[in-house]
This record gives sequence, C-alpha cells and structure tokens, in this order.
Amino acid sequence: MFKKIIFSVFVICLITADVNSQVQIEKNKVVYFYKNECKDIDAALIEYEKLFEYQDLNQPRPQTSRCGQTNDGSLGCVVVTNSVEDYEMNVAWQETDDNWNNIIRDCWKICGVDDFSFQLDIIQLK
Repeated sequence: MFKKIIFSVFVICLITADVNSQVQIEKNKVVYFYKNECKDIDAALIEYEKLFEYQDLNQPRPQTSRCGQTNDGSLGCVVVTNSVEDYEMNVAWQETDDNWNNIIRDCWKICGVDDFSFQLDIIQLK
C-alpha cells in the first residue's frame, strides 16, 4: 500500500512538474520506474536534472523524466514515454551518445553504485 502511495506521489509530481514536459500522463503511455541506493540523493538530483535537460534537447523521441527519494530512502526515477518503441529508440541513442554516458555515470558515481545497478519496473497505463 505504501509503495502505491509513493508511486502516486511520483505521478502527481510528473503531472504538475514542468509545463515544458514532452509527454503527458494518460492512457497507453509507458512508465518506467528505476530505483537504486544513493549516498547523496540531493547531489544526485542536481546531476540528474542536467541529464534530463540534455535528453530533452537531444534524444530522438519525446519522454518525460523525473527523480526523487522513495519511502525507503532510495533514489527513484520515473520515465514516461508514448510507447515502448519510443523508449527503445531513446535507449539506443543513449548507448552511443558520449555526453549522455558521461552525465549518467556522474550520477551513479555520486550515488556510489555500479553502472546500471538499478531495479526497473515497467507499467503500461490503462
């Protein structure tokens, strides 16, 4: 129950966050929820904002990304896309973009975690 409340808080934050968001929360959107331990969430959030600004300007398909602290003290990030295909296109771009890779690794370094050591859950909104 508490996880549902925390997830709801993430969704509410996404809806109210930024008028420039590229993707709205609505039926058939795909939501990716990432979670990992983080030694300094506040510092990591600053770096993640740099990452999201870079993504917004450069990724091939629209998506909205936001991070925060989960109820168990972990770092949690939500990514909302129009489709699985859009997400996969963005991931393919991320894999080859040196600047994106440098920024995400700075995020992970701040958190003190290994590359790609996060939990991922995926939800298609109905």
